[in-house]
Amino acid sequence: MFPNIPIRLNILNSGDLISFFRALHFFIFFSALLSGHPVALAIAAFFLCAVLWTPRILGFSKANNIKLTSVIFADGRVKLEFGQEAKLEGSLIGQQWCTRWLTVLRFSDGKSIRNLLVTPARQCDAGDFRRLNMWLRQGSAKDSVKGSC
Repeated sequence: MFPNIPIRLNILNSGDLISFFRALHFFIFFSALLSGHPVALAIAAFFLCAVLWTPRILGFSKANNIKLTSVIFADGRVKLEFGQEAKLEGSLIGQQWCTRWLTVLRFSDGKSIRNLLVTPARQCDAGDFRRLNMWLRQGSAKDSVKGSC
């Protein structure tokens, strides 16, 4: 990553995740119905999906249906922009997780820690997502970010 060029990425919000998790819940419920004990496993699948997973997953990015853009600088500072005027500044903390299709960034603004989901499909420029992944994998900001992929 070039040190003077920040990376601008669009963050997934809960509205982007709903259709994926509805499909996941459908497949879990359908596989429970095809098993040897369909009633017991269907009830267990419903309980797991509705009560345990859904609230945690939909609240994961802490960004309810707003367009959230992150600007990540080489030293680990992050600026979250939502709307025209609202901005939140902080830094990346340890335990980032990155793959080819998804990156999870841990962001702290001093008061709270947020997990932000980033995918290449939501980006205007796929090069920004690749630069972020390479930056995290190489540990280019180990002094400022306590941990990398």
